[in-house]
Amino acid sequence: MKNRVILIILAVGLCFLSVSKVSAEINPQGASRYVRGLLAIKDDNYELAYRELERAKRIDPESGHIRFKLASVLLKLKKFDKAEEELQAAKELMPDSLEASVALIFLYSSQQDETKLEKEYQYFLEKAHQLRPENIKISEYLGQFYFYRKMPQEAIRIYKAIVEQRPDYAEGYFWLGYLHEENGQRQDAISMWQKALELNPDHRDSLNSLGYIYAEEGVRLNEAEKLVQKALKGDPQNGAYLDSLGWIYFKQGEYEKSEKYLLNALQYLEEPVIYEHLGDVYLALDQKEKALYYYDKGHSLYPDDPVLRERIEKYGK
Repeated sequence: MKNRVILIILAVGLCFLSVSKVSAEINPQGASRYVRGLLAIKDDNYELAYRELERAKRIDPESGHIRFKLASVLLKLKKFDKAEEELQAAKELMPDSLEASVALIFLYSSQQDETKLEKEYQYFLEKAHQLRPENIKISEYLGQFYFYRKMPQEAIRIYKAIVEQRPDYAEGYFWLGYLHEENGQRQDAISMWQKALELNPDHRDSLNSLGYIYAEEGVRLNEAEKLVQKALKGDPQNGAYLDSLGWIYFKQGEYEKSEKYLLNALQYLEEPVIYEHLGDVYLALDQKEKALYYYDKGHSLYPDDPVLRERIEKYGK
């Protein structure tokens, strides 16, 4: 449900950012029927509106505008299958308009058809990006959608285009780094986060990401600590940042400090990696029961997490 609401909000918002060219003029012979249909809609007489617009469509079947208005009437009459057909036809007849696509997004959302909804939203974003490639906001929505759909190469391609267009955009470099890391390209990720911090030394997510990756690699730990502390200074209740600092202290062998920050992180964020980190800390402190408690608790919340499952199998014997 949450995803459907987000997609609808973005679709409506982006419709105002996109380009919608005026459709071709309606055939004069069909215009009178079309006007009668509009008047019937104004009077809430949707049955009459449907008949008049159907006649207008038969006279001028290539008018996407007529089909779009007919679809709106069919929706009022709860003839959803026919409305979908007319909206799909309108979309093809008006390739530079996003109105039909937005209507389809609403339709699929009301029907709770997640598959069609996501497919239509992808079309909507790709079309909006095609019409307005210079609009950074549209490009970012498309990149985020590709990330959500687990299409990292496509998302990387979009964000590369964003930073080529806006080479001073630190947020774009942050996301490029994040996508590279998700795609297993750690050195590329580090380069992108370093670039983001060159542009904006206070970019908190880049500070945290770079510090955490240094800890993962076991390198530049003092620098990593400073980076994450700077991020935390701007957002002291960020669970991800607290987890990163706790993990840095773990890597430095300061297990009590690590425990403190990781327990604090759980107050604001529940993620499997935090339970994993806490279990590792308690193993290092030779407190196996506590370690297994956090591994088990994390696994009960995130049963598909492979690391927690491996830890339990290894240390639970």
